[in-house]
Amino acid sequence: MRRALLSAAALVFLFLLGYWAWRGMVLREDSRYEAQVRQAAARYGVDPLLIRAVIWEETGFRLNKVGRVGELGLMQVRPTTAFDWARSEKRTDFRPEQLADPEIGILAGSWYLARALRRWKDTDNPPVFALAEYNAGRRNALRWVDPAHPKSGRAFFARIDFPKTRQYVREILDRYAFYRGRPPWEACRSLTSRPGRVRKGEEAVADSARP
Repeated sequence: MRRALLSAAALVFLFLLGYWAWRGMVLREDSRYEAQVRQAAARYGVDPLLIRAVIWEETGFRLNKVGRVGELGLMQVRPTTAFDWARSEKRTDFRPEQLADPEIGILAGSWYLARALRRWKDTDNPPVFALAEYNAGRRNALRWVDPAHPKSGRAFFARIDFPKTRQYVREILDRYAFYRGRPPWEACRSLTSRPGRVRKGEEAVADSARP
């Protein structure tokens, strides 16, 4: 019995050692553009770890990704949304191709995310609402609010009828929890059960609605 317990303890130790080594490697890899993330976080009042989680989901930190409907930059911002950001910052010389610059792309995306978070600040889980809006647009986010429970993130999430958006919100919250050293089920306990993967042909629904 003692030998079995020692073997089990050794296996647990090796598992934890491997996990923390893997976690450290992932965190180092995902800390690219950390200076730009922290600059945007401080400017717009958004948790830098949430910004990083959005970048991870949108592009996997790949600068050259172009979205289905023309989104650019690390946070996949549409040029029309980026022009709104530029006007708010009085950047009269802004051009859409500048979104490929990590600093500009992260600033524009963080501004849009911060605006969505402010709109939903009185709910019980603002990131759930804001991330859905970031992915599928303001009009759809308003449509998903439960009239009987307008401030409930759980009720809101249950009404999202774009499978890709449900997956998007859940995966970002999972990654956000990982960055904070928390288990995903703790960060997402206010949501329903994990949605399935997106089936082929469903991806374009949310993309076509995105601002």
